[in-house]
Amino acid sequence: MIKDTYLFRPIVSADAAELLNLVRQSSGGLSSLQPRLAFLQDYIETSEKSFSDKMPLEEPHKYLIGLFDLRAGRLIGCAAVKTQIGKDSPFINFDIMGDGPDQCLQASSRFTGATEVGSLFLHPDYRADGLGRYLAKVRYLLMASEPWRFGDSVIAELRGICGAQGSPLYDHLFEYKLEKSFLEADAEYYDRNPDALGDIVPIGPVETCDMPLDVKASLGQPHPSGLGAMRLLQREGFIFSGTIDLFDAGPIMSAHRDTIRTIMHAKTAMISASPSGAQGAPTLIASGKVEGFRAVLTPASISENGVLVLPEALHNLGAEMGGEVRYWQAKPQKTATQETLVKAQL
Repeated sequence: MIKDTYLFRPIVSADAAELLNLVRQSSGGLSSLQPRLAFLQDYIETSEKSFSDKMPLEEPHKYLIGLFDLRAGRLIGCAAVKTQIGKDSPFINFDIMGDGPDQCLQASSRFTGATEVGSLFLHPDYRADGLGRYLAKVRYLLMASEPWRFGDSVIAELRGICGAQGSPLYDHLFEYKLEKSFLEADAEYYDRNPDALGDIVPIGPVETCDMPLDVKASLGQPHPSGLGAMRLLQREGFIFSGTIDLFDAGPIMSAHRDTIRTIMHAKTAMISASPSGAQGAPTLIASGKVEGFRAVLTPASISENGVLVLPEALHNLGAEMGGEVRYWQAKPQKTATQETLVKAQL
């Protein structure tokens, strides 16, 4: 049971070194979270401009959100929303075409202009608390604050079968061309530079029937560490799109923005604070539009009068008494007695 209050806010330049330390906890293969300070500083700078609403809407935006343990005073997770993907650099993947002996891979840019949720990473020490679920959901509350800023099509690119030892698809199709390890190539070609990719992306269909078994088995499969993330996406209504990552063959999941379940089920209400707010269930609460966006995960009581939280939660949210917030709270789990009664009535 989550009893503490956790803060979600945009990551700013002052957080760069702490973000680097967080990213270094990953085992590699997370393309959008390169463990290089200059890379992360550029990412954060673009995010700050995006949140400040100083960029034209038609330009790609990146919104990078951090999860902070207020009690420990540390950054423990991050997640991002990116718009207009493929507009500033190509978003090239493989579509899986056909089936059986006629199956092939075809280079594709079908998701150009879509919105992507990604850059999700939670410190290993906090994964047992169920915080990853809320870290994923806060991105949807951001999108719900001003939906018109985000594309109708929302995708999530899951890490495929890869690691320091390589990746079956990359090793089969690209290693001999690039003469680089998977991790080296993944870092170098992260921006999918069109001049560089033009020399290595296969033109025309690539048949899969003669591929080694380990390569065929990796197509569309998430890395074992990403199975939890895949289940979270499926619970939100995302499905496998039939498109896979160019290098590691990880699945690209997709959903229509307005049918994402957190967006559909989130509610708005007035917020107030009292010490009795500690008696409520864990609730994800967001305030502000994109500019000024903040959220907290905190115990909250929900009633016809609105959302009741602890005073410190209201303070960290940056909201005022009586202000409007958007919230999501899990439905209470049925007890064994309730389940028995339901079955008896069927």
